[in-house]
Amino acid sequence: MHLLIQFDYFSNPVSYDVSEIVSTSESELELMAYERVIQPGEPQRRHTAEKVPLIKPTSFLQEPLDKRYGVFLIFGYLGLSSLLPWNFFITAKKYFDYKFRNTSLPSNVSFDDDVHTVQMQKDFESYLAIVSNGSNLLFMILTVLLVRKISVKVRVVSSTLLIVVIFVVTCSLTEVNTDTWQNGFFIFTLVMATFMSGCQSVLTGSVLGLSAVFPPIYSQSTMIGQAAGGTFSALCSILTHATGGDPITSGLIYFLIATVVTILSLVAFLGLHFMEFSRYYMVSLISDVNKINEELVSHDTINVKRFFHVILKKTWMYCLSVCLVFLVTLSVFPAVCSLIKSEGTEKNSWTDTYFTPVGCFLLFNVWDFLGRLFTFICKFPGSQRPGLLLFFTVLRIGFIPLLMLCNVQPREHLPVYLKNDAYPMVLISLLGLTNGYFGTLCMTFGPLNAEDEHLEGTGIVLALAMTIGLAGGSALSFLFVNLI
Repeated sequence: MHLLIQFDYFSNPVSYDVSEIVSTSESELELMAYERVIQPGEPQRRHTAEKVPLIKPTSFLQEPLDKRYGVFLIFGYLGLSSLLPWNFFITAKKYFDYKFRNTSLPSNVSFDDDVHTVQMQKDFESYLAIVSNGSNLLFMILTVLLVRKISVKVRVVSSTLLIVVIFVVTCSLTEVNTDTWQNGFFIFTLVMATFMSGCQSVLTGSVLGLSAVFPPIYSQSTMIGQAAGGTFSALCSILTHATGGDPITSGLIYFLIATVVTILSLVAFLGLHFMEFSRYYMVSLISDVNKINEELVSHDTINVKRFFHVILKKTWMYCLSVCLVFLVTLSVFPAVCSLIKSEGTEKNSWTDTYFTPVGCFLLFNVWDFLGRLFTFICKFPGSQRPGLLLFFTVLRIGFIPLLMLCNVQPREHLPVYLKNDAYPMVLISLLGLTNGYFGTLCMTFGPLNAEDEHLEGTGIVLALAMTIGLAGGSALSFLFVNLI
């Protein structure tokens, strides 16, 4: 008598004879252990396990392989390109300070020192944060509402092309003398930033939603790519300070790099449609969306509510956690962290030039990147304990008062208790590490138990929760800076 055991992996049931399992190697048995026995009447799901091998032997699975990690690397690059343009836009601070400078200053007087800074220079970053976060949140909500009506291909291609157009225009304006129409350039730049932030929001949400359709490691790859973009922009900022390049040239370089990276991301995304492994999942996504739209063709308002009710019922803890992670981070980084000054009494290149770009921006982005990489090694507290994950994200609120008690200047209300330079550097490192680690776990665990037709929607809902956290944290940063 032969005893048959049935496994289900990504909605492909496979049966094994016990006599075959006895002769199976230990490594193959370990792969089989990742697979889950499907229960009677249970909906088929494409992935439910935390541990999913990146490359799997064809003898066990009917799906194709991700050859040479191609799809995995593409999602990492899409994650990088989804945030890199905005990172470069805000990194070009010296360029915008030059454009909004006091044009009556002599050529031998610095345009960006504290004495000669004009109101337009002071207000630009605040207005930029307001319009970008408002646009980011609005367009992410639209992406969530239109996820079943506009295909992911249309969303990604259209938003990417619009970002390219915006950066081409921005590049061309670097060589235009705007001294005679600074107010007009100020408003025009904010309008361009609004549209770019909205397009980036659609692109980021769509990429995260698409990665949720694939095994969990592809969501991890996307999140790691985003951190790599931040690290790359921080390094470019440091190199610009080191080389002492003029602000116009530095701004042009930033915008050209962002344009090239964005164009290549469009090529990479379109390449997914020609790769056997990605087509396996993307074709399933299209069929799932068509199926649910055909079944729910009537009573659209009711069905939209039901669609998102099912998603939120299973993922609300992860949505709350990822929102809280980025709310805490954005409430102090970069607004509070960038104002921390070195306690060194001697004036040198470290205290005057490199302390903020290295001790704040580079340090945070490097540890954020490492935190996201660490999720490949450790996934504590695991996907079955979302409450514990939420508890750890709540603990991160402690970073807010601790960083405010560092040497943040100028300050009017709170005393400085953590004076040594080591305190802010350690706190910023831990802030970045926990931001990358817990944020990636939330985005990875969220779609694990979602049904196939809800996978992309789950990814985008999580992206919306992340965006709400970003917007809320940016708003709180104004309050915390004024409280110091």
